[in-house]
Amino acid sequence: MSEGRATIGRMDESWSGDGADAHLVIPADCIAWCRNQPYAETVLEDVVEVDLDWWNERLAQCEIPAQVSGRDADGTQVWKGTAYLRRGDLEPGVHGMGLGDEPELDRLYMCAAWLAEHPLRGGVRRFVDVRSGRDAGTPFAAVERALVACRRAPALIDAAAYRDWSGWPVAPGVGHVLMSLYCWAIHSGAPDRPQLLDAASAGSLTWNGWLVASSVSHYSVRRYVRYNSLLYRWAAQAGVAPELVEMWLNRQWHSRLAEAAVRDGSAL
Repeated sequence: MSEGRATIGRMDESWSGDGADAHLVIPADCIAWCRNQPYAETVLEDVVEVDLDWWNERLAQCEIPAQVSGRDADGTQVWKGTAYLRRGDLEPGVHGMGLGDEPELDRLYMCAAWLAEHPLRGGVRRFVDVRSGRDAGTPFAAVERALVACRRAPALIDAAAYRDWSGWPVAPGVGHVLMSLYCWAIHSGAPDRPQLLDAASAGSLTWNGWLVASSVSHYSVRRYVRYNSLLYRWAAQAGVAPELVEMWLNRQWHSRLAEAAVRDGSAL
């Protein structure tokens, strides 16, 4: 597979929507928080506890050639029981985290597990079934084509004029959020890395003046590129990594939800 690189940060305005979003200025609170966060600890060490048996038993039952693994308390890779999965473990070539015969399916399911088990990223454990009933005898052909499309050049999130805007790759069971995290993982080291498309973060952007109302499940690729472009522009304004901006947006949304719950409770 070709290791295609994302080009979000250098997008032409006619494709990215930067002109429409130029009025948006990064909040001062976001700058202050992001500048106080060490990237390695805050982003790469964002860890969740994963029930490996729950995932791997279902993978085996569905005869999907993937396995979810994590680390035990000593940092050793394990495939059974309860384990810890760092966001940084989703990237290729991580020390101590080997993948199986179908490494990209392993990575995709590890991304799914990280999202499902993370309390701020959904927190709802839902099994992702990537089999396609339309491909008799080759039930994984569709998802394999989708994962290749995410990796090759021009990549899914490239915004150059030659981009074929046919939409997200067809991948049974794989939503936009999971696909965005997979793209983030495989494009490690790219100068304009695709960012996690998070419903809470997108909602927080809207609260801060971004004129986009649709849910992330209905985002077109164009809108995803625009979302990335805004994260990168704010990150450049603050002099920080875009992952930190996205994390602040996510936390701002959940903080507002918690404040609203307290107000509603006190009003009863």
